[in-house]
Amino acid sequence: MTSIAERPADVSHLGAAVHDIVTKLPGPLRRVMVQVDGCVVEVEWGRDIVPGALTAPASPAAGTGPDDAARPDGIEPDGTGASLTAPVVGTFYLRSSPEAAPFVEVGDTVEEGQQVGLIETMKLFTPVTADRAGRIAAVLADDGEMVEYGQRLFALESGE
Repeated sequence: MTSIAERPADVSHLGAAVHDIVTKLPGPLRRVMVQVDGCVVEVEWGRDIVPGALTAPASPAAGTGPDDAARPDGIEPDGTGASLTAPVVGTFYLRSSPEAAPFVEVGDTVEEGQQVGLIETMKLFTPVTADRAGRIAAVLADDGEMVEYGQRLFALESGE
C-alpha cells in the first residue's frame, strides 16, 4: 500500500487515502485530521482505546454504538437489517444545536428524504436523510460520535 505522502496531493486520492486510514484503525475514532500540503495525518481515539489495541484492528461495526444490551429485540449488532447509514465521515449529531430537540427518536416514523441527523466534516454540515420510509427502531451512534462513511446510524423497521 502506498502512503498518502507518496501520492500526488489531489482530491481523487485524498478521499481514498482517508477511507483506507480510518477503516484500518481500531476502535471508535474521535477525530481525524488530514492536510494535503505538508502531508499531515492526525488521529485521535475516544473511549478507552489502549496501545495494545493497535495490534488488532476492530471490525468497522465494533464499538460504534450503544451497548448491544440497550438495543431493542430484533436489532442485529452484526450490521444486518434495514438501517440508515452515514453519507460521509465526520462527527454525528442527533440535533441541530445542543438545546434543540433531536431530529428523530426511537419509535418515530420517518419518510423518505426526511432529515434524521447531521454530520460535521471540517466545519461543513451534511444532512443525514432517510433513504426509505420506516420506523426508527434504534439509534446506533451516539450524539457527538465520530462516524465512518457507511456506518449504521439508525436501525429501521419497515413502515408497513
